[in-house]
Amino acid sequence: MSKSNILNIILIVAVFALLFVVFWGGEEDYTTEYNAKIEALEKKVDSLHQKNAVLELEADSLGSAIAEYDKKIKQLNTRIYVIKKQTQEQLDAVDLFGDDELEQFFAKRYGQHTDSIN
Repeated sequence: MSKSNILNIILIVAVFALLFVVFWGGEEDYTTEYNAKIEALEKKVDSLHQKNAVLELEADSLGSAIAEYDKKIKQLNTRIYVIKKQTQEQLDAVDLFGDDELEQFFAKRYGQHTDSIN
């Protein structure tokens, strides 16, 4: 065998050895460390997704509660408006009474007569 044949064979074996190490070589230490970190982060993301789902349900229930409270507030405001209107009507009616009508009203109300002798 000539030197060039031996050199070619050595070169081919070296290339195959290099390809074997690159493609089928053992996992290096840093990749296992990074894989462990990636798995820990994936677990944390899953946990956060679960918490987010719970919070979304709670937000929905609070939203419906707010809608109910808004409805109750609207009803109470309507009642307050009606009461204010009725009170103002009664105050206006009292303002229109004359002195004689006021005396008669209170006399009937408290059972007193206009005659001071009795």
